[in-house]
Amino acid sequence: MATSPLGEIAPFNIDDQRMSVLLVDDDEALVDMSSAFLEREVDNIETTTLTDPEAVLDELVGEKYDCIVSDFDMPGLDGLELLSTLREEGIEIPFVLFTGKGSEEIASQAITAGVDEYLQKGGPEEYPVLANKIENLVEKHWAETQVQRGFLAIESAEEGIGIIDEDGVYQYMNDAYAQVYNQDRSDLIGEHWDMLYPPEETKRFHEDILPELETTGSWSGVSTGVTKQGTPVPERLVLTQMNSGGHVCIVQELDKNDELEADLALKNQALDAAGLGVVITDATQEDNPIIYLNRGFEELTGYEEEEVLGQNCRFLQGEETAPDTVDTIRNAVDEGTSISTEIRNYRADGEPFWNFLEIFPIKDEMGDVTNFVGFQREITDRRAYTTKIEGQLDWLGEFGNVLSHDLKTPLSVIQGNIELAKNHYKTEQLDDALEAADRLEALVEDLANVMQQGDLVGDIESVELNDVFRSWDAFETQPELLDILDSKSILADEQALVRLADNLVKNTVEHAGTDTGMRVGTLSDGFYYEDDGPGIPENNRDDVFKPGFTTKEDGTGFGMVSIKQIAMAHGWNVTIETSDTGGVRFEFRGISEPE
Repeated sequence: MATSPLGEIAPFNIDDQRMSVLLVDDDEALVDMSSAFLEREVDNIETTTLTDPEAVLDELVGEKYDCIVSDFDMPGLDGLELLSTLREEGIEIPFVLFTGKGSEEIASQAITAGVDEYLQKGGPEEYPVLANKIENLVEKHWAETQVQRGFLAIESAEEGIGIIDEDGVYQYMNDAYAQVYNQDRSDLIGEHWDMLYPPEETKRFHEDILPELETTGSWSGVSTGVTKQGTPVPERLVLTQMNSGGHVCIVQELDKNDELEADLALKNQALDAAGLGVVITDATQEDNPIIYLNRGFEELTGYEEEEVLGQNCRFLQGEETAPDTVDTIRNAVDEGTSISTEIRNYRADGEPFWNFLEIFPIKDEMGDVTNFVGFQREITDRRAYTTKIEGQLDWLGEFGNVLSHDLKTPLSVIQGNIELAKNHYKTEQLDDALEAADRLEALVEDLANVMQQGDLVGDIESVELNDVFRSWDAFETQPELLDILDSKSILADEQALVRLADNLVKNTVEHAGTDTGMRVGTLSDGFYYEDDGPGIPENNRDDVFKPGFTTKEDGTGFGMVSIKQIAMAHGWNVTIETSDTGGVRFEFRGISEPE
C-alpha cells in the first residue's frame, strides 16, 4: 500500500516526550509530597509545584504544561474558579481537581465546570490512581493536539486536499481544493467527483486511472478538470488508496511550464497507447545517437532505456536485415530527408520482427537538421498476410494464363463448327448454342484478365441480389428450382458478383445434380446461398477454399477459390454452414447497403 500523503505529519511518539505537570495546592508540604509520589509512579513525568493559585497564569506564560492538578479549597481562587479563569484565557490543557474536601455538591460543580477528572485526596494509595488518570489525559491531549495540528496543516495547505469515499463522493476537502475549480467546498462535499471532470476525462479515470489505483494503491499524473464555468483546468493529481475504502486526493493547478510538461506527457501516453515505438536521435553528435525513447519502444524491442540511450538505431539490425533497405535509410539520414519503409529488425532476445519505420528530420531556425524522430510499429502479422495474399494473386495470375490458353482454343473450335453447321442446318438450337459459346468466351476472357491483373473487384455500385441470381441462363440448370426467398440492394461489383453466383450454382449442379433445390435469402449484414445437396463435411470445410481442392475426379477446384477471392476483394467474410435440409449453406457477411 502506498504511503499516505498525510504521512509528512510526524506521528506522535510518547517515548520521545516527557509529561510536564503543574501541581497547585496552598499546602506546601502536601504539594511537595504529591510531586514526589507522581515522579515515583511515572517514569517520564516532570512536575512543577505552586502554592498560590493566582500565580498560575503567570507560570503558564512561556511555559508548556501538559496537565494541571489543582486542589479545590484554596485562598484567593478555589480550584473551579482557577479552571474558569484558564478557560477564559483559551488554555485548554487537561485539568484534574484533586481535593481533600469531597462531597457530592463539589463533584457536581466540578462536572458542570468541565474538569477532565475529579479525584478525592486520601492516603498514598490514591497516587497510583492519580498517576494513571494523568497519563491517560495527557496521552489523549497529545493525540488530539496532533490531529488538530494535522488538520490545520491540511486546511492551510497550498495544495488542494480532498477525501473521497468508496462510492466516489467527497467527504472532505480544504478550500484550496475547491478553489482549483473555482467552486465553494460547501457545494462539492457530498457530490460525486465526476462533476469536476469532462466526459472524456471521466472515461479515462474509469478505464485507466482507477484500476491502476486499486491495483497499486496509488496513482500520480496529469489530468484535466473543469471550473464551475466549464473552463478546462490542467492539474497535477496524486491519488492514494485508503484501507477503509475510498482515497485521498491531492490536486494542484499547473502553471505554464507544467502545462508544457503535461502536454508532452499526454503525447507520450497517446503514443504508448497507439502501440508506437518512438526514438529521438541527436544529429549533431557523432553516429547520430539515441537521446530519447518512449515506453512503447521498450515494449516493442525488449530493450531497457539504459541499453538504448547513446546507441545508433542500427543495433536492431541482424543477419536477415536487407542491405538495400539499410542503404536506403542511411542515404535518407545523410540527406536529411524523411523516409518510410519496412525493415527486418531483432528484439533483445534475438526474435526477428517486421518493423514499419518512419523517420522525420527536425531542423533548427537556420534549416540545419538537429535531430531525427523515428516511429516504429510492428507489422509482422500484416507482412505475413500480405505475403500470403501476394502468393495467391501470383497463383491466380498464372491460372489466368492457363485458363485463357487452354479454354479459348476448344471454344474457337466449337464456335467454328457451329458456324459451319448453320450453313447446312438452319435451326434455333444452333443459334442458342452459338450465343452460349460466345458468352462463355467473354466470361473466360474477363475472368482470365481479372486473374492476371490481380484486380477482382472494379466499380462498386448498388446491385439487386434478385437480378444477380437470375443471370445464369447459359448454364444447364433449372432456374425454377432456385427460390429467391427475399432480396435487397447491396454495394458490389456487379460482374464480380455474377461470377460468384455462377460458381455457387455450378457447385450445386456439379455435386448434387440439376434437380437440387437452391435458395437465396438476406441476412442483417449480408446474404446466404444454400442447397438441398449432400453438404460439405466439417473436416473438409477448412480446405474447400484452397486452390485445387475438389471431391470430384474431374473437378478443377477453382470454383470455390473464385468465390472466396471475390468475397475477400469486396471486404466480405464468407463461412460454410449446414442448411436446414442437410445441404451446404454459404453465408456472406460484412456487406454494405446503399444509403
